[in-house]
Amino acid sequence: MGVVERATLLCHHCGEETPHELAYAGRLLVVTTCTRCGTSIERDVRRRYLADLRHRMTSKPGRMLRRFRRHPVSFAGSLPRTTVLKPWELLEEVRLVWSAAADARRHDSRPERDRES
Repeated sequence: MGVVERATLLCHHCGEETPHELAYAGRLLVVTTCTRCGTSIERDVRRRYLADLRHRMTSKPGRMLRRFRRHPVSFAGSLPRTTVLKPWELLEEVRLVWSAAADARRHDSRPERDRES
């Protein structure tokens, strides 16, 4: 699952400020979950995610070159691990984005009377 951060936010279900987990895919907030009641808010960010991913992929060579110039030894040391883990991290991001989009679509397609329960 992308990057998960924690923050204290007002939960619309609990009605008070509670700890929340914020799940990011790249630079985009995808899911917000209240750790007290478990209520989640999923966002359909597929279009923005693809644009963000395209930008990240095209800028990656330049970022790698800058990192190599600044810290060649640590860059070389981290390369084997990064090369193996990056595809898995990307796959987890994609799963998060598409799963959240499906959940958001399901939530939006429910009749209004069902949403209030």
